[in-house]
Amino acid sequence: MKMKLKKLLALALALAMVLALAACGEKAGGAAEDIVNGDLEDVSAGAWTGWTREDAAFNFRGVVSDEKVNGVPMEKSGDYYFSGAKGGNPVMRGTLTSDVFKLGGNGFITFKLGAGKDPEKCYVEFIESGSDTVLAKVGNTDCDGMYIKDHLLTKVVDLSAYVGKNIYIKITDNDDGSDYAYLNFDAFKVCEDDAEVAAAEAEYEAQIEKYGEKPFEEDETATTIVNGGFEECDLENGILTGWKLLDGSALTVANVVPTSQYYWDDRAVYGDGDYYLDGSNNGATAENLTGAIRSQKFTLGGDGYITFMMGSGNGGSYVALCDGETDEELIKVENTYFSDPALALTLLRMYMDASQYIGKVVYLKVVDANDGSKGGFAFINVDDFRVSLTAEEVAELEVEQMEKIQNETYTSASYDDLTSLRNYYANYPYPVPLKSLTFTAYAENQVVDCGAVDVTAFLSDAAASFGSETVSGIAVTKVTAPDGSEIAGPFDAVDMSAPGAYEVTYGVSYEDKSLESSFTVIAMADHNSVANGGFESGNLAGWTVLTDGWSIVDGEPTGVISAATYWGEEMPYNQAGNYHLDGFNTGIEEAGTWQIRSTNFTLAGSGFISVRMGGSASAVRVYKADGTEIGYYKQNRFNDTGFPHVGQGGAWGDMATYVMDLSGHIGEELYIVLCDEEVTTPWANGFFDEVVTYYETAPDVASMADTVMDGHTADEQPAEIQIPWQLAVNLD
Repeated sequence: MKMKLKKLLALALALAMVLALAACGEKAGGAAEDIVNGDLEDVSAGAWTGWTREDAAFNFRGVVSDEKVNGVPMEKSGDYYFSGAKGGNPVMRGTLTSDVFKLGGNGFITFKLGAGKDPEKCYVEFIESGSDTVLAKVGNTDCDGMYIKDHLLTKVVDLSAYVGKNIYIKITDNDDGSDYAYLNFDAFKVCEDDAEVAAAEAEYEAQIEKYGEKPFEEDETATTIVNGGFEECDLENGILTGWKLLDGSALTVANVVPTSQYYWDDRAVYGDGDYYLDGSNNGATAENLTGAIRSQKFTLGGDGYITFMMGSGNGGSYVALCDGETDEELIKVENTYFSDPALALTLLRMYMDASQYIGKVVYLKVVDANDGSKGGFAFINVDDFRVSLTAEEVAELEVEQMEKIQNETYTSASYDDLTSLRNYYANYPYPVPLKSLTFTAYAENQVVDCGAVDVTAFLSDAAASFGSETVSGIAVTKVTAPDGSEIAGPFDAVDMSAPGAYEVTYGVSYEDKSLESSFTVIAMADHNSVANGGFESGNLAGWTVLTDGWSIVDGEPTGVISAATYWGEEMPYNQAGNYHLDGFNTGIEEAGTWQIRSTNFTLAGSGFISVRMGGSASAVRVYKADGTEIGYYKQNRFNDTGFPHVGQGGAWGDMATYVMDLSGHIGEELYIVLCDEEVTTPWANGFFDEVVTYYETAPDVASMADTVMDGHTADEQPAEIQIPWQLAVNLD
């Protein structure tokens, strides 16, 4: 009995071992009848089915259904495929190994492969199980990074000599670089007959013809170029008409997009025509990609002027005029006018005086040389290249462009970008004198006591010209009261008995042209408050800019905007009234600093004052009229967490009300300076609003709060939250 029992136990154990080994696939020497999940369609488990991953590459999150990767179409099979660009950082390395399967059919295997620019480091192997003999090794030798990139190309592997053998597939990423240092793949399939093989080979040839380099024709004797505005590109067939790829993959037909397309949700590029070349394409093209393209060669004619539009291009990107024979860069233009966020991606018209090269064969080159290591905005936008222009054509275009922007009505809700753009065109160093009616100096904003005011006296600083000719006759045309009503003349004694902001419009004429501008007069009934403390005049009337470099448009410092929220997440500014001072819109870089000063006021009532401020760089300084500092207060809420929800403890551009106890200085004449100070944290901008310098009684800070709608993602409903008031600490 004992012997029989032992035999039964041994038999049961052996059977269990066989079953366990069979379940382990390769370890048991067993094999599936076909490639398990070769088409990558089994995503039900949220993890790899039929494949084993080792090390960092090939994260399952790379199994995606996106129609495009980095702007190029992905000819996927079924719904899903693996994208190395989506599955992790390009520097990640690792392997992905299939379950063992018995090779059937006619022994040919087809699959789709993309990226993997270095086939010695990124490749697919077909290996015999047991001996681990590599039967075939396939790399993507077609990927050149210019024409063939992420595209899933059909590959055919002849393993007909190994039909009936147990094999497995091993995909290797051993590239820790950044230039397509990953693999895309899909649709591993064993062919049943020669017809399937022929179809796959034909598909590959069609893909190479479709996506590969196209013939490039040019006529060096022509004085113009083809498709300077990117209006004639063959988007369907991937042809960047009139332009030749020189290097990299940052600038391809995939980046030709409509000029109507906004960036950052509500920012217009203000381009020409229907299309332009966008090196980022709203993030669809990776910023770390680099590259260069050139126009057709041409013989420079006319008076040698060239114009084009350029945006972004921060950190080493540029447009160059090159010698058609030697490729020497004759003239190089960088976007020195780049400003984040005022003029970040906005297309700016620029001019090139190449008159010394008239009659020479040349071409234009666009270069993206920033792989991200030289700072953000590592791409370039361009549009509307025009060559061989005469001086007369340039003069006409200068006026046309200026008037186009002056008559533009759209501007973003978050940034006063149109104001910054008008400032750019007003101050650009044109190669031909600008022949337009222009104010060369502007009347300044004023602060007055309520009563009868002679507004014509404030025109003494205004001046106008047409080209090089001075134009006289500047006069007030109307005055608009704080309630929006129009005040009739005479303008030498305007009734400003009601306190508030009065808009004074003035104009000038020359032949059949006319031009208007305006300034603000703040009428004060008392001197216990600063003038325009809430910026409700829509500008900085009553405030003095103390910092050089502030953007000035039509004689007016920028910075005051009407947006209650910012970005697509509708994050709240906590703006009081219709306007606030926005650090994004001063024209000063985020790393820079600035200060503005209020009018003097006599501290009265309880001696408490308050200011709304946000951003990480905001501070308030309070001075006696003689310049003695008596108060220094900083924001203390900034917290870059929980984006985009202020209600979860985050604080960015949203302002809180800070109350300051100056009761020890009641009766004294004071002034306030709003500061954007140097900080090492992100969001180094200052945001301010609602400077209140008179409270009859001290505010009950503990019970006060400002109610706003919180920021939210696209799939969330905005929630009402409160931003509590704070009793500010005097750091002096």
